[in-house]
Amino acid sequence: MILKLKDIATVSSGVTFRSRIEPSKDGGVRLIQMKDLGDDNFVHLSDSIRIAHTKPKPNQLAKLGDIIFRSRGQTNTAALLQVDAEDTIVAAPLFRVRADTQKVVPEFLLWWINQPSSQAYLTSRSKGTMVKMVSKHGLEDLEVDLPSLEQQKKIAAFFSLSTREQQLLEELKNRKAIYTQGILMQMASESRQTASNKKPGFDAATSTPGQTQSRARN
Repeated sequence: MILKLKDIATVSSGVTFRSRIEPSKDGGVRLIQMKDLGDDNFVHLSDSIRIAHTKPKPNQLAKLGDIIFRSRGQTNTAALLQVDAEDTIVAAPLFRVRADTQKVVPEFLLWWINQPSSQAYLTSRSKGTMVKMVSKHGLEDLEVDLPSLEQQKKIAAFFSLSTREQQLLEELKNRKAIYTQGILMQMASESRQTASNKKPGFDAATSTPGQTQSRARN
Protein backbone atom coordinates (compact mmCIF):
# COMPACT_ATOMS: atom_id res chain seq x y z
CA MET A 1 0.00 0.00 0.00
CA ILE A 2 1.44 3.36 -1.04
CA LEU A 3 0.49 6.38 1.04
CA LYS A 4 1.84 9.88 1.38
CA LEU A 5 3.73 10.81 4.51
CA LYS A 6 1.00 13.23 5.53
CA ASP A 7 -1.46 10.30 5.65
CA ILE A 8 0.55 8.42 8.28
CA ALA A 9 2.36 11.15 10.22
CA THR A 10 2.14 14.78 11.29
CA VAL A 11 4.85 17.16 10.11
CA SER A 12 5.52 20.23 12.25
CA SER A 13 7.97 23.03 11.59
CA GLY A 14 10.61 23.78 14.19
CA VAL A 15 10.43 26.89 16.34
CA THR A 16 11.80 30.01 14.65
CA PHE A 17 13.95 32.38 16.71
CA ARG A 18 14.10 36.01 15.65
CA SER A 19 17.37 36.66 17.47
CA ARG A 20 20.54 34.70 18.13
CA ILE A 21 20.05 31.62 20.28
CA GLU A 22 21.79 32.08 23.64
CA PRO A 23 22.46 29.01 25.80
CA SER A 24 21.43 29.21 29.44
CA LYS A 25 22.60 26.69 32.06
CA ASP A 26 19.50 27.41 34.10
CA GLY A 27 17.19 27.47 31.10
CA GLY A 28 14.05 25.43 31.45
CA VAL A 29 13.78 24.37 27.81
CA ARG A 30 16.07 22.01 25.92
CA LEU A 31 16.62 22.78 22.24
CA ILE A 32 17.28 20.26 19.47
CA GLN A 33 19.40 21.77 16.70
CA MET A 34 20.97 20.43 13.52
CA LYS A 35 24.20 19.57 15.35
CA ASP A 36 22.32 17.20 17.66
CA LEU A 37 21.39 14.88 14.81
CA GLY A 38 24.04 12.19 14.54
CA ASP A 39 25.23 10.22 11.53
CA ASP A 40 23.98 7.12 13.34
CA ASN A 41 20.36 8.24 12.68
CA PHE A 42 19.68 9.18 16.29
CA VAL A 43 19.17 12.48 18.12
CA HIS A 44 21.83 13.02 20.79
CA LEU A 45 20.63 15.19 23.65
CA SER A 46 23.87 14.95 25.66
CA ASP A 47 25.33 18.00 23.92
CA SER A 48 22.09 19.87 23.30
CA ILE A 49 21.73 23.28 24.89
CA ARG A 50 19.15 24.71 27.27
CA ILE A 51 17.65 28.13 26.72
CA ALA A 52 15.61 30.64 28.66
CA HIS A 53 12.32 30.34 26.83
CA THR A 54 8.67 30.82 27.60
CA LYS A 55 6.72 27.69 28.39
CA PRO A 56 6.41 25.81 25.08
CA LYS A 57 2.99 25.04 23.69
CA PRO A 58 2.04 21.35 23.90
CA ASN A 59 2.17 21.01 20.10
CA GLN A 60 5.76 22.31 20.10
CA LEU A 61 7.16 19.69 22.46
CA ALA A 62 9.21 16.78 21.14
CA LYS A 63 8.75 13.32 22.59
CA LEU A 64 10.05 9.79 22.41
CA GLY A 65 9.61 8.34 18.92
CA ASP A 66 9.63 11.65 17.07
CA ILE A 67 11.62 11.81 13.85
CA ILE A 68 13.66 14.98 13.36
CA PHE A 69 14.17 15.89 9.70
CA ARG A 70 16.94 18.01 8.17
CA SER A 71 15.08 20.27 5.78
CA ARG A 72 18.17 22.25 4.83
CA GLY A 73 21.72 21.34 3.90
CA GLN A 74 23.67 18.85 1.85
CA THR A 75 21.50 15.93 2.94
CA ASN A 76 17.86 15.73 3.90
CA THR A 77 18.07 12.74 6.19
CA ALA A 78 16.35 12.28 9.53
CA ALA A 79 17.18 11.06 13.04
CA LEU A 80 15.07 9.38 15.69
CA LEU A 81 14.52 10.70 19.20
CA GLN A 82 14.82 7.46 21.15
CA VAL A 83 14.75 8.84 24.70
CA ASP A 84 12.19 10.67 26.79
CA ALA A 85 12.64 14.41 26.40
CA GLU A 86 10.99 16.70 28.91
CA ASP A 87 10.38 20.34 27.91
CA THR A 88 12.26 19.87 24.64
CA ILE A 89 11.57 21.72 21.42
CA VAL A 90 12.95 21.58 17.89
CA ALA A 91 14.59 24.58 16.25
CA ALA A 92 13.92 25.61 12.67
CA PRO A 93 14.84 24.71 9.97
CA LEU A 94 14.33 21.22 11.37
CA PHE A 95 10.98 19.51 11.02
CA ARG A 96 9.41 17.19 13.57
CA VAL A 97 7.69 14.14 12.10
CA ARG A 98 5.35 12.33 14.50
CA ALA A 99 4.22 8.95 13.23
CA ASP A 100 0.69 7.66 13.64
CA THR A 101 1.70 4.46 15.40
CA GLN A 102 -1.61 2.84 14.45
CA LYS A 103 -0.37 2.91 10.87
CA VAL A 104 3.40 3.09 10.89
CA VAL A 105 6.34 2.14 13.12
CA PRO A 106 8.57 5.21 13.73
CA GLU A 107 11.79 3.23 13.14
CA PHE A 108 10.44 1.97 9.83
CA LEU A 109 9.48 5.49 8.78
CA LEU A 110 12.95 6.72 9.72
CA TRP A 111 14.48 4.01 7.55
CA TRP A 112 12.18 4.89 4.65
CA ILE A 113 12.96 8.62 4.77
CA ASN A 114 16.69 7.89 4.72
CA GLN A 115 16.47 5.48 1.79
CA PRO A 116 18.25 6.56 -1.44
CA SER A 117 14.97 6.61 -3.38
CA SER A 118 13.35 8.89 -0.79
CA GLN A 119 16.44 11.08 -0.68
CA ALA A 120 16.36 11.40 -4.46
CA TYR A 121 12.72 12.53 -4.29
CA LEU A 122 13.45 15.04 -1.52
CA THR A 123 16.39 16.43 -3.47
CA SER A 124 14.09 16.96 -6.44
CA ARG A 125 11.70 18.90 -4.21
CA SER A 126 14.37 21.08 -2.59
CA LYS A 127 14.42 24.74 -3.57
CA GLY A 128 16.86 27.60 -3.19
CA THR A 129 19.80 29.17 -4.96
CA MET A 130 22.59 29.15 -2.38
CA VAL A 131 21.14 26.76 0.20
CA LYS A 132 18.64 24.11 -0.83
CA MET A 133 15.65 23.49 1.43
CA VAL A 134 12.79 21.00 1.41
CA SER A 135 9.44 22.58 2.21
CA LYS A 136 6.95 21.12 4.65
CA HIS A 137 4.61 20.27 1.76
CA GLY A 138 7.47 18.64 -0.11
CA LEU A 139 8.14 16.34 2.82
CA GLU A 140 4.46 15.63 3.40
CA ASP A 141 4.09 14.50 -0.22
CA LEU A 142 6.80 11.84 0.13
CA GLU A 143 5.29 8.51 -0.89
CA VAL A 144 5.74 5.62 1.53
CA ASP A 145 5.38 1.99 0.44
CA LEU A 146 3.72 0.71 3.59
CA PRO A 147 3.78 -3.02 4.44
CA SER A 148 1.93 -4.52 7.40
CA LEU A 149 2.86 -3.37 10.91
CA GLU A 150 4.39 -6.79 11.57
CA GLN A 151 6.59 -6.50 8.50
CA GLN A 152 7.48 -2.92 9.44
CA LYS A 153 8.71 -4.13 12.83
CA LYS A 154 10.90 -6.76 11.19
CA ILE A 155 12.40 -4.20 8.82
CA ALA A 156 12.93 -1.75 11.69
CA ALA A 157 14.66 -4.43 13.80
CA PHE A 158 16.94 -5.44 10.94
CA PHE A 159 17.73 -1.78 10.25
CA SER A 160 18.61 -1.27 13.91
CA LEU A 161 20.97 -4.25 13.89
CA SER A 162 22.57 -3.07 10.66
CA THR A 163 23.08 0.41 12.10
CA ARG A 164 24.64 -1.05 15.25
CA GLU A 165 26.94 -3.19 13.13
CA GLN A 166 28.14 -0.12 11.24
CA GLN A 167 28.78 1.67 14.52
CA LEU A 168 30.86 -1.23 15.84
CA LEU A 169 32.82 -1.48 12.59
CA GLU A 170 33.54 2.24 12.69
CA GLU A 171 34.63 1.97 16.32
CA LEU A 172 36.87 -0.98 15.46
CA LYS A 173 38.34 0.98 12.56
CA ASN A 174 39.12 3.94 14.83
CA ARG A 175 40.67 1.74 17.51
CA LYS A 176 42.80 -0.03 14.90
CA ALA A 177 43.99 3.31 13.54
CA ILE A 178 44.99 4.46 17.05
CA TYR A 179 46.76 1.15 17.73
CA THR A 180 48.60 1.29 14.41
CA GLN A 181 49.65 4.89 15.04
CA GLY A 182 51.01 3.88 18.43
CA ILE A 183 53.13 1.10 16.90
CA LEU A 184 54.48 3.43 14.22
CA MET A 185 55.37 6.09 16.79
CA GLN A 186 57.17 3.47 18.89
CA MET A 187 59.10 2.25 15.83
CA ALA A 188 60.06 5.84 14.99
CA SER A 189 61.24 6.42 18.55
CA GLU A 190 63.36 3.26 18.52
CA SER A 191 64.83 4.28 15.16
CA ARG A 192 65.86 7.68 16.55
CA GLN A 193 67.43 6.02 19.59
CA THR A 194 69.43 3.62 17.40
CA ALA A 195 70.67 6.49 15.26
CA SER A 196 71.72 8.41 18.40
CA ASN A 197 73.71 5.42 19.70
CA LYS A 198 75.71 5.32 16.47
CA LYS A 199 76.93 8.94 16.71
CA PRO A 200 80.76 9.46 16.97
CA GLY A 201 82.08 9.69 20.52
CA PHE A 202 79.44 7.34 21.96
CA ASP A 203 80.69 4.17 23.67
CA ALA A 204 77.90 1.61 23.38
CA ALA A 205 79.47 -0.62 26.03
CA THR A 206 79.52 2.00 28.77
CA SER A 207 76.86 4.31 27.36
CA THR A 208 79.22 7.22 28.18
CA PRO A 209 79.87 9.64 25.32
CA GLY A 210 83.45 10.68 24.59
CA GLN A 211 85.28 8.05 26.68
CA THR A 212 86.73 6.28 23.62
CA GLN A 213 88.20 9.52 22.33
CA SER A 214 89.65 10.37 25.75
CA ARG A 215 91.40 7.01 26.04
CA ALA A 216 92.83 7.44 22.54
CA ARG A 217 94.34 10.82 23.44
CA ASN A 218 95.91 9.41 26.62
